[in-house]
Amino acid sequence: MKLFLLILLFPLSVFAQPNKKFVAKSNLFYSKLEYSGEGLFGFEKDGKFGYMDINQKVIIPATLDIKLSSTDNIPSFTNGYAVIKKDGMYGLLDKTGKIVVPCNYSSLWVYSPGKLVKASKGQDYKTLYGLITPQNNIVIPLEYSSLNYKNNYVTVGKNGKYGLKDYTGKDVLPFGYSVLEPYPDEGVALAEKDGKYGYIDLKGNWLFEKSKSIYTLFECTEGLIRCKVNNKYGYLDKKGNEVIITRYDYANDFNEMGLAKVSISNAETNYKALNGYINKKGDEVIPLKYEILGFFKNGLVYAKDPETNRYGFLDKTGKWVIKPIYIYAGYPFDENGGTWVKMTDDKFHYINKSGTDLGIVDSSLTSAGTFKDGYYVNSNTQNPYALIDQTGKILKTIDDCDGIYSFSENIGGYKSKKTGLYGFLDINGNKIGEPEFTGFSGFSDGMSKVNKKIDGETKHGFVNTKGEVVIPIEYKSVSNFNDGWASVYKDSNYYFMDKKGELKSLPRKYDQVIGFNDGLAQGIIKNPDGMNTYYYITKDLKEAFSVEAKSAFAFWQDVAVIKRDQTYELINRKGESVKLLDDIDYIKFTKEGKLAVRSMGKWGYIDMKGNQVIPFQYDSCDSFVGDYAKVKVEGKWGIIDKTGKTIIEPKYINIVPGEDGVFAFYDSQWGIIDRNGKILSEQNFFSITPVVKKRALARLGKSYTILKSPLAK
Repeated sequence: MKLFLLILLFPLSVFAQPNKKFVAKSNLFYSKLEYSGEGLFGFEKDGKFGYMDINQKVIIPATLDIKLSSTDNIPSFTNGYAVIKKDGMYGLLDKTGKIVVPCNYSSLWVYSPGKLVKASKGQDYKTLYGLITPQNNIVIPLEYSSLNYKNNYVTVGKNGKYGLKDYTGKDVLPFGYSVLEPYPDEGVALAEKDGKYGYIDLKGNWLFEKSKSIYTLFECTEGLIRCKVNNKYGYLDKKGNEVIITRYDYANDFNEMGLAKVSISNAETNYKALNGYINKKGDEVIPLKYEILGFFKNGLVYAKDPETNRYGFLDKTGKWVIKPIYIYAGYPFDENGGTWVKMTDDKFHYINKSGTDLGIVDSSLTSAGTFKDGYYVNSNTQNPYALIDQTGKILKTIDDCDGIYSFSENIGGYKSKKTGLYGFLDINGNKIGEPEFTGFSGFSDGMSKVNKKIDGETKHGFVNTKGEVVIPIEYKSVSNFNDGWASVYKDSNYYFMDKKGELKSLPRKYDQVIGFNDGLAQGIIKNPDGMNTYYYITKDLKEAFSVEAKSAFAFWQDVAVIKRDQTYELINRKGESVKLLDDIDYIKFTKEGKLAVRSMGKWGYIDMKGNQVIPFQYDSCDSFVGDYAKVKVEGKWGIIDKTGKTIIEPKYINIVPGEDGVFAFYDSQWGIIDRNGKILSEQNFFSITPVVKKRALARLGKSYTILKSPLAK
């Protein structure tokens, strides 16, 4: 089976169209595209990256020559700046695309509201930290083994001791603390110094002390300090008084709603943790009965109902605001007021705080993306097959397709994903008939040979351009139609068949028959000594002449190539030798008046008289397609015209000529380029057929869809 397949096929999932409610932009073709914060989308193109807004207006052009690996994220903007990496070191980029802090640091971290940056450098096998401005001015020198910024206060550490500074670098608490963790909103700090352990105010005055052998002290939030005694958790006030006794197996800090998530586990629950929420008095406002219970966000918390084993959402009083009907709910409500839940259809649905179902993104979504600022970017991995124009524009998606094949006589082939069988497409991407064949050859003379498995044996026949079987699928082997005839093998004999399906006997019994080309066919008698007899047969099925040769090929225009010993030679239509092709050791044939030949390890072209017309200078080359041929130099392919002029420099992994000087080229993926070297397709493709009548069939490459929460303003 001769398949017109340009490149290997890949597995394919059924293409799922995203829900329009969620789609902000689709079919964005970049090497990489990510949401990069603050309304910007980072994109990589031609090995460099830049940033655009939701309307695809480029804010920072893709000129940043900072290499990203396949696993690196494009730097995100936080507080007006993005941390970038070059040659293993970090710098800072502003929203104009200017690198405001050079890539001289081991790490950088931008603090809100973007006025201060934590920086580090390696020195004497140590990492030292300091604080700088986005203008690279030093606020706190890079000389500390640790540095933590919190609400305008900076804890710095050196040689196992800690001190506290303000955001200008001024000392607030002197060095000397072995533990120092400030909580500026509460006006206190956890401290340990000179054997004392407890809480101090931000002037250094001790509020209370505790025995470290008894108490483990944690954060202070909402006026209460989480603590642990004898492996049980409770809470103290700022004076150190026990407000909620240590009785929980685990406890969290109090949130802004005045609630804290706590847990217990005991023999009655088989040591499984049961979770609930308490208020500042220690009252259970949500009973400790939930094995799975999340954290409050935007006023609601997800929980798994112990009775139904389903998920729902509780308010701060423990009431089911959204009833437990979901198979899974593990995401808190986002800033838009939506969250993802899995329903009984095994799909993730997006719901609002009333439980209204806003739908799924697409049927292939098996996990849920997190909206940030209302956006996230989804990579399309289905890669459907499509009809495209010569600019790469998608004209039509081809459904139920698992492979595409080149257009010949304006008809292409495709493989059905459902059945694994082959069918045909017209130049507009419309399917012709049903996919019912196990193989096909492509159209020639208005017919395509097809085959099917019949009683375990492959049989061949022909279809017309309507996909109709016009010659029964019953022959052991057939050739393509050319010059009105096809060769057929039946009952141990070769015949020629006309387009009506009538069989014509040949002048004699041949061991092999090669179909017509330029008015002559071949009948071959194989001899034991390797010098076979090649009979050239006319269209009225008479033998014109014969030659004795080791190999002989079909006629191309007025000549054919034969090989009697080690030398190729040209013969005319009378069988007369017209020229020996000395020093030629390999030949590729063409209909365009030139033969691609190899001599002394290099490839070039000769004409039908055997004269060299394009020098032997290529590592490889191929036959002309129309006015163009592909040539290879130093491992890369380019294009030449019939005069030998280089049209496209050899710089691609592969390139394939099409009609009208439009070529398919392959670098990391397939694209489309014209004879002037202009890349016509913005997107790339996994596979593509040659362009015919400004159309091609392609498998779409990696693309992205920007999704937006339907609840976002």
